[in-house]
Amino acid sequence: MKTIVAIAGLAMTASFATSALATELRLSVETPPGHVRNLAAEKWAEIIAEKSNGEMTVTVFPAAQLYKGPDAVRALASGALDMSIQANATMSRFEPNLAVTLLPMFYGADALTVREILDGPLGDELWAKVEAKGIVVPDGGQFEYASQNTAYTTSKVVASYGDLEGVKLATPPSPILVGALKAMGALPQATPRSEIVLQLTQGQIDGLGGVTDLTISGGKLWEAGIANAFADNSGWGFYFPLVSKATMAKLSAEEQAIVNESWDEVVAWARVYSLDEAAKARSVNEANGVTYHDASAEELAGMRDKLLGAQDGIIEAAGMDADFVARVADALN
Repeated sequence: MKTIVAIAGLAMTASFATSALATELRLSVETPPGHVRNLAAEKWAEIIAEKSNGEMTVTVFPAAQLYKGPDAVRALASGALDMSIQANATMSRFEPNLAVTLLPMFYGADALTVREILDGPLGDELWAKVEAKGIVVPDGGQFEYASQNTAYTTSKVVASYGDLEGVKLATPPSPILVGALKAMGALPQATPRSEIVLQLTQGQIDGLGGVTDLTISGGKLWEAGIANAFADNSGWGFYFPLVSKATMAKLSAEEQAIVNESWDEVVAWARVYSLDEAAKARSVNEANGVTYHDASAEELAGMRDKLLGAQDGIIEAAGMDADFVARVADALN
């Protein structure tokens, strides 16, 4: 009996020790459930749990339950938040060079061009700039989600660049997008995603600028009044994973490897899923009453040339690394 009790005690001790060593992480995103970013977050959590045999758990908090985008970035840098998946436009307030794919030189580019650049040494350099500020980008990097369009509006119809004059557009919190839209004549204002519906329904803004078809379809923003789109493929947005450097430092080498390997599996899925979803998003929006106005090739070329003339000033105002941007431009060309 004493032997049985001793063995049972050891088993319980081992169980408590295992429980005490279990790693619990929190992941915050501001997009609603069902969004590609949320689906990627959930897959990441599932694979981490599977690879760690349940010893690592990741709880996903959607719809800005924990933090709005910019607040999540600050929380990651301080170690108050463990993980997130963010858009480069939002993160560019924290690391300006993340907005490089939003610059006029990327107008008209396709997803594979963006991917080729970011999957190479220039992407590694960009992720190193993020890590220097306290946030790690796991292996596998970004997935491109859609080309940006200049304007999605409610009652104000924008059918050409000339129609943008004086139009109030909520944008992601990116100095690059704000600068470009100002150069086009619009009145952009950086707005957290969680406040867009309220501002639309109250008539505080005329629409959204520098976002994508997925932004509209994913948020069903036709219900908030979006009825028109001006499509011009004005740069590219991408999502990428983030882990607090402070959190990574607390993980064992094995746990760090699991985080990296898990995302590497997720990004392969996300790249296919997001571009497929983006291809369908315009049809979904049109089926729900959004009327599209496409910029002509001549209009797009003219605006691209105009903004390229202002690009150096935009880069300087945003605090970007001009040498890095120049090397990206060389690769792009």
